[in-house]
Amino acid sequence: MNEAVSAGGSDIPALPRAGSVASMRADTARVPSLDGLRAVSILLVLFSHFVSPQWIPGGLGVLVFFVISGFLISRLMFAEWRTAGGLNIGAFYWRRFWRLYPAVVSYCIAVLADRFLSGKPVGVLEPLSVLLYFTNVLYITRALHGGLQQIPFGIFWSLSVEEHFYWIFPVVFAVMARGRAAWLARAMIWVCILCLALRVILLLAWPALAVTTVIYWSDLRLDSIAFGVLIASLCETEAGRRVLAGLTAPRNVAVALLGLAVALGWRNPFFRETLRYSMEAAAVAVLLTAILFSPRYQALQRVLNWGPLIWVGVLSYSLYVWHPLAAIVAERMFAFPAGPARICAALAASFLAASASYYLIEAPLRSRFAGSGWAAEQRR
Repeated sequence: MNEAVSAGGSDIPALPRAGSVASMRADTARVPSLDGLRAVSILLVLFSHFVSPQWIPGGLGVLVFFVISGFLISRLMFAEWRTAGGLNIGAFYWRRFWRLYPAVVSYCIAVLADRFLSGKPVGVLEPLSVLLYFTNVLYITRALHGGLQQIPFGIFWSLSVEEHFYWIFPVVFAVMARGRAAWLARAMIWVCILCLALRVILLLAWPALAVTTVIYWSDLRLDSIAFGVLIASLCETEAGRRVLAGLTAPRNVAVALLGLAVALGWRNPFFRETLRYSMEAAAVAVLLTAILFSPRYQALQRVLNWGPLIWVGVLSYSLYVWHPLAAIVAERMFAFPAGPARICAALAASFLAASASYYLIEAPLRSRFAGSGWAAEQRR
């Protein structure tokens, strides 16, 4: 079967059939190719941070995570609504807690211990910003007022954006999804339009903000998640499924790839912080639709469903959380000069830390406390 093994056993999913495609209508089966896409996304982030942020688009990797997250969580909500006749919002937040917090709390403890043992100052605001999901607000405020990041928590800006979305989305879903997936699709289109409009208005009024981190503000980046919700919503209606089927045509995939190339290559600061995110998210949404639902792209689907790539995808959240500290510790221990040896050491340390976190902390705690629902939520 394509679902994860039950919570009492191994949490590594059964491998999907190579080249398989997902059903458009929501169900609880594991979605083929998604773990492979998450693997590609986290590798973009790692190589951007360890090799070159100028040449490797780590930001694109984060954006792909946003789109996947919106799609998959909405799909699971639609499946629950269909089978249970409603959405258990409390259970959703309980699963989210055990999905996210074990890695986050462990990482905070490890970072603070490292700072203490190294004789470096240990503040309380940055760890609190991680635990309470206001890291993006903290770093925007510091960037605008000349403050500096002191502890390796900066990557948590994206988790803050994501959680701000999910604080309100289950209620929105419950209100709008009572047999009206089309309403939710329209709402997400408006979210995409409004986020773009807000970015444009902000930078037209204050152009200097284009070289700051102000675009990490949640209201300005929720559209990437909304694109994923839009795909899941379109899957629930006949008209939506026809639209999605049309998007999988090779000409549309080619246009999406071209748009993605333009978005990545055009370095104008105003474009970069306004339209680029919309172009990238739209292109990723088209490519995600084609990969998940069309048998035309079996060669790529076989690659994305390759066992080692699935394993990296399963570890992707843990890798994202742990790689900043792992790289610092590896550099301190081995003192390699900049180059391939340092990159390899950082990657090895990241995978070691992520594996220890996942297998020894995250998976056991989720299995124990999140009950039978955790296997579905881990597919986030």
